Amino acid sequence: MTSVWLKDALAADGGAPAETLDGDLRVDVAIVGGGYTGLWSALELKARQPDLDVAVIERDICGAGASGANAGYALPIWMQVDLLASRSSQEEAIRLCRAGDAALGEIESFSATHGIDTQIDRRGILWGATAQMQAGHWHHLLDAAERHQLRGHRLVSAEEITARTGSRAHVAGVLDTSGYLIHPGHLVRGLRRIALERGVRIFEHTAMTALRRGRPPAVVTPRGTVTADKVVLALYGWSLAIPELRSAIMVICTDAVMTQPIPEQLNAVGWNETPAIMDSRIFVEAQRQTLDGRVMWTKAGGRMPFGSRLDASLAQPHKDLGTMRGHLRAVFPELAEMPIAGAWSGPIDRSKTGLPLFGRLPTCPDILYGYGYSGAGIVLSRLGSHILASLALETADAWTACPLVRAPDRAFPPEPLRWIGGHMVHTAIARKDRLDHEGRRSGPVTDFLLRFKPASYKPT
Repeated sequence: MTSVWLKDALAADGGAPAETLDGDLRVDVAIVGGGYTGLWSALELKARQPDLDVAVIERDICGAGASGANAGYALPIWMQVDLLASRSSQEEAIRLCRAGDAALGEIESFSATHGIDTQIDRRGILWGATAQMQAGHWHHLLDAAERHQLRGHRLVSAEEITARTGSRAHVAGVLDTSGYLIHPGHLVRGLRRIALERGVRIFEHTAMTALRRGRPPAVVTPRGTVTADKVVLALYGWSLAIPELRSAIMVICTDAVMTQPIPEQLNAVGWNETPAIMDSRIFVEAQRQTLDGRVMWTKAGGRMPFGSRLDASLAQPHKDLGTMRGHLRAVFPELAEMPIAGAWSGPIDRSKTGLPLFGRLPTCPDILYGYGYSGAGIVLSRLGSHILASLALETADAWTACPLVRAPDRAFPPEPLRWIGGHMVHTAIARKDRLDHEGRRSGPVTDFLLRFKPASYKPT
């Protein structure tokens, strides 16, 4: 199911396919996955060693996964500074958060230098609450900002939210201008173009059918085998297919809808040149504009795959268009019936802590992995490319020693307990969100199940 973002990008770049692997291949580094992690890693490797032979293996086309389907929120990682410090040191946590800030600058400068229409939008993000019982959850964000003298965060009242957006659905919030919005489809296809220009070999419509855990490791495809000194698994939610990686993530889908351009209606509502909005539900609801006057909105809490059957969960959105219009109507009633450009569903690979994992496969040290972005992959994938490049080149540096390099933990049980337990927690989360909006407290069973929900990158 192709997102509107990716359709935009394919129309702009012509969608010319790379070749399909036909025959065996020997390379220095083979990367499985043509999204942000895979392409940034390929570019980082070529930047460090231009003569390195790097191949990217993608079963569909580059950007067909989460990189071309996400909501486009490029966010710093200061929300995780205390967690990072608990896993390393305060100094290392601050270094990583500053590296995240630098990654935001790198994405912008790389796009400008190479003519990628990433459509950087700095109007800010409003972390709001649509129920009084969910207000105030952003204090952790504000505390971190004050302690580290960060600019770009301030409390806003319900009245200011209405004045800025035209929405009367929010009771309070925080305006955050530390990150920005992007067009995710243009970025991932731009990375693909530059990777090809720099000599990275990209094989699209080339699925990995088997992974040989030898020395050297190899990626088996339908029409050839790629043998490499190092293999990088950049599979995002499809990491569920790798037994050694499966237990560290829970994948849940998010539904998305985008309108046709409606600039006149946005002007009439009063939501013009103003921030994107994200509420404080656990199953978050968010609304944003594009630079050409479209509205995209998302609702978390979609399907959860059984085992590694992620494709079946993405075949169509969990919520129908009428239900999704209802979610928008609660915030912007005047926009709910606007003409639709498309609807889709995208996966989020949630780790227990909300932090991604990078490292060497326990069963084969020459196979590397990076996944578990928990909904904040735009910046973290760029950081991860530094880590994966250092691991692939056997470089002992600050990247390979950072707290994001860790073995896959057993955070989630095997099937069928994962699927059964996941749905129990899913039901508890939906109940908690509903009760908050009814002004009622949840009971002990719901509170117990909520203890098992993964952490979040957002202030809720």
